[in-house]
Amino acid sequence: MHGYGQFCAVGRALEVLGERWTMLIVRELLLGATTFTDIRRGLPRIPRATLSARLRGLHVAGIVDAADGAYRLTEAGAALAPVVRELARWATVTDSAPLTDDHLDTAALTWDMQRRVDIAALPERTVVVAVDFTDRPATDRYFWLHLSPTEVNLCRQDTGAPVDVWLAAPTAEVTRWWLGQDSWAELIRHPGVSVHGDRALRSQLHRWFTRYLFAPDRLAPSG
Repeated sequence: MHGYGQFCAVGRALEVLGERWTMLIVRELLLGATTFTDIRRGLPRIPRATLSARLRGLHVAGIVDAADGAYRLTEAGAALAPVVRELARWATVTDSAPLTDDHLDTAALTWDMQRRVDIAALPERTVVVAVDFTDRPATDRYFWLHLSPTEVNLCRQDTGAPVDVWLAAPTAEVTRWWLGQDSWAELIRHPGVSVHGDRALRSQLHRWFTRYLFAPDRLAPSG
C-alpha cells in the first residue's frame, strides 16, 4: 500500500491498517480465530492469496505473530479491540453504512453463530439444529449446527444425524435477528419464517446463542 505522506497519526495508522480486508482479519483474530482456515471461514469471500499477503503485512507491522501455523495478535494488535468496537458502533448508529443484500452471506453468518453459542444454556445431550436459508441456492442454503456442552460443530453437509430443530427463513430475516435489529419474537412472526421440531427445544433455541458481539445493546456507552 502506498503511503499518504502525512505526519498525522491517523494517516500513519491507515498506511498499516487501511487496505481492504485488513481490519476484518484483525476482527477475526480478536474473536478467537488462530488458523488460516478459521480466518477464511469468518471471511469466506477473501481470496487465499490476499489473506496470505495481509497476514504477512500485519506480521511485518508487529500486529500479528505467526508460529507453527497459528496466528495471534501481539500487544499492538490486541490494542485495536476498541477501534474495531467503535467502527461497529459508528456503522450501527449512523445511516452511513446500512445493511443491504450485498452484505448477506450465509457462510459468514452461520460461522458467527457457531462461535457465539452459550454452552451453559444447552441441553445435556447433543442437539442438532438445521438452518434452511429459503432464498438461497442449494450450495448456500443448508447448514447444520451440532451443539453439546463439550463441543460445537458447524456442518455444510447433512451427516445423517437426526435433526432436533429446523429453522427455515430468508437470509435477511435471520441476519437482522442476529444483529439485534429484530427480536426472536419478531423473527418467528415473519410470514416467511418457520421453526419446527421438538417443541421444548424450539422454545429454547434462541437462548442457545449470545448473538452478535456488536449488537446495539452491547455498544451502548457505559455509565
